[in-house]
Amino acid sequence: MTMITPRRALLAALPAALAAPGLRAQPVSRDVRFVVGFAAGGSVDAMARIVAQALGPQLGRNVVVENRTGAGGFIGLQTVANAPPDGHVLAIASGFNLSVSPVLPGMTMPIDPDTELTPIGGMGRGAMVLVARPDAPFSDMAGFIAYAKAQRTTCGHGGAGSSPHLMAARMAQMAGIDLDFVAYRGGAPALLDLMASRIDVYFALLPEALQHIRGGAMKGLAVATARPHPTLPNVPIMAATLPGMVGGSWWGVAGPKGLSPAWVSYWSDQVRIATAKPEVRQRLTESLIDESDTSTEAFKAEIASERRIWSEVIRAANIRVEG
Repeated sequence: MTMITPRRALLAALPAALAAPGLRAQPVSRDVRFVVGFAAGGSVDAMARIVAQALGPQLGRNVVVENRTGAGGFIGLQTVANAPPDGHVLAIASGFNLSVSPVLPGMTMPIDPDTELTPIGGMGRGAMVLVARPDAPFSDMAGFIAYAKAQRTTCGHGGAGSSPHLMAARMAQMAGIDLDFVAYRGGAPALLDLMASRIDVYFALLPEALQHIRGGAMKGLAVATARPHPTLPNVPIMAATLPGMVGGSWWGVAGPKGLSPAWVSYWSDQVRIATAKPEVRQRLTESLIDESDTSTEAFKAEIASERRIWSEVIRAANIRVEG
């Protein structure tokens, strides 16, 4: 019988190890650019900077966050789409960019995300909460649905096809209610009108609404998360009333078209390692960024699943971007 020595075992394992996609990519050879299509100071920018700061020492190179705003994040994505696929220029892409925009009638996109970008993996998620005016005669989902079935109910949103709009439209379809939608130029003016009792409800990103809920300036009716959110432990999940009603904002990493499978695997692994560090996880949690699956397979599956969900909501509610 042939004895397998440790050296032989190591040599036998080398071909398989070298064939692993994550080990075929060369380490980064210069500074890396994270292009963010959203303004500095917001949740997406904060997430990108926290992860970039963790990646720098991990890679032995600087990871520079570059804000290229405009067109709902697409200006940043266009910058990356035009970059060489050498693994050194990456984008932070949103679910709106990757899943909603391609099926939103009237939406003008400077690039086709399906053909001009390469999905890499998830980076973080943002919870959403349904909030009501402070003097609303209801304080939970059952009361809200009963109210909306009995009389005219207004719901603000930040523009046709925005996350607040789509989430509210889906909720209305599942609950069998009609809502009078009121469009605003973003979440801030909608929340101001909600707190002034000019509209009844609004689907807000958690960072927008958390302090107002805690301070009593608005009511938190339900969170659209799979489990109760630790920042609002007394606010129930929406799925308890409307099974399957889970959703929110999510963001991931994408590269230019033609990015090799080796680089895709490399960056998916690097982001996973960075975001799993306890100090990084703590900073992301403090910024109200929840965990996301960083694997490429899960990211692609979410893009496809979300596109199916929102295309049906958009069609049923006849949502389109005007002008």
